[in-house]
Amino acid sequence: MTKSEMIQISIATNAQATTSVLPLLENQQLSASGKTRSSDEHIKHFLDSNEHQGDWGVMRTVYQKNTRTMFIGAGNESQLTLQKLRALAAKMAGKLNTNNITQADVYLTELDIAGASLADKVQAVAEGIWLGLYTFDAYQTKEKKETITLEGIHLIVDGDVDEAKHALAAAKAIASGTLFARDLGNEPGNVCTPEYLGEQAAALSHPKLKTTVMDKAAIVKAGFTALLAVNQGSAKEPRFIVMEYNGADHSDAPIALVGKGLTFDAGGISIKPAAGMDEMKFDMCGAAAVLGIFKAITKMNLPLNVLGIIPSTENLLGGAAYKPGDIITTYKGITLEILNTDAEGRVILSDALAYAAEQKPAEIIDFATLTGACVVALGGQASGLLGTGENIKAGLTASGLHTHDRVWELPMFEEYQEQINSKIADIKNTGGREAGTITAACFLSRFVDDIPWAHLDIAGTAWNMKGNDISPVGGATGAGVRVVVDYLRNKTK
Repeated sequence: MTKSEMIQISIATNAQATTSVLPLLENQQLSASGKTRSSDEHIKHFLDSNEHQGDWGVMRTVYQKNTRTMFIGAGNESQLTLQKLRALAAKMAGKLNTNNITQADVYLTELDIAGASLADKVQAVAEGIWLGLYTFDAYQTKEKKETITLEGIHLIVDGDVDEAKHALAAAKAIASGTLFARDLGNEPGNVCTPEYLGEQAAALSHPKLKTTVMDKAAIVKAGFTALLAVNQGSAKEPRFIVMEYNGADHSDAPIALVGKGLTFDAGGISIKPAAGMDEMKFDMCGAAAVLGIFKAITKMNLPLNVLGIIPSTENLLGGAAYKPGDIITTYKGITLEILNTDAEGRVILSDALAYAAEQKPAEIIDFATLTGACVVALGGQASGLLGTGENIKAGLTASGLHTHDRVWELPMFEEYQEQINSKIADIKNTGGREAGTITAACFLSRFVDDIPWAHLDIAGTAWNMKGNDISPVGGATGAGVRVVVDYLRNKTK
């Protein structure tokens, strides 16, 4: 459990603490609870003496006898979204923590957000608090001040308390899964090895969850030859992880989630530049997303069957490393011409996707930090979305907008498939510089049969060294967890 998850958030209908946090809109407009307190002489003086209150994220305190009221600027109410509310809650939590406040009543759900229910607002505020206070400092040995002093938040609501409590429980599960994915991504490559990923998967415990972690001998026996080829240059054994969550009738076809688990990627013989190579510990964030989703859905007891598959290895240089020009036969029997050993993610995913397709799932979603081209195309604002499942793509797009874990669809016209055709094998593992994200998806499409499938290229969203509104410390973001958990939840409604 991360430090931020230890903060207890509860639902209440009246004041519980001596510190209250109320939203203040531009032009000093107050929410309902603020209006009831506006006659207080201290608050009246505060509002009369400050012209620029209400600016987004600005937080100021009014001290009264035995209590204090903290106003946080929420800007223009007509421009508020759930993401802005989530970010506002994260900023508020940081301010409370900085001021060594242990308990606070929070009235942010009083804000009016177009199209948002009370449950939506409760979930957004709670996620913002837990995600916004995330830290990763396990390897700092110098004596340091405790990073989180905030202990409890009481979300004061005016409405259906049971609905609010249900939303809070969902937020807790989703935040827990997202933070788990962040922790896995932020671990250094000498700690987060394929074996470690397997241990983390096996440690997820639930009565309806069965996890199988294949070691190298089992991988050889199963015939996952593409995974073994990429692993040849590493002294660390690979792992092939299979997770089966049976939350519905056993006859229901599962939804398969496949995550790329490159725990460190030096590029192999086609070695990467030294600058920034340290960030290649994040090349397993697709696997982290799958594990984070499983942590969330097991906590929520979703009534679905979900199959998780993670191929994991390092991609390093060595005397036995696979080479440009090699021909590899995959688990599915398709032969690959290796033109670039740094296009290894799609190689190991070929075995995982083919195995997933054999299980006859209802649909397949894969997650991969797959192409630099996706970063060029979309930056860090959205994950690339491609695939053959129109309903999946539509559902993921809608969930992305709702959660702000956004996706953007790129085309997969038939002509793009020509770029990966090989003259000496069935296909080659790179289609060249043009449309690199798309041709990588075309490669993957050869292994999913006719099963509806969506591919999420999270290369631009999986980590952000500068940080953002709900991940201020930077590093792994947990991209893919919130959007897909929302998508799965929608399937149960």
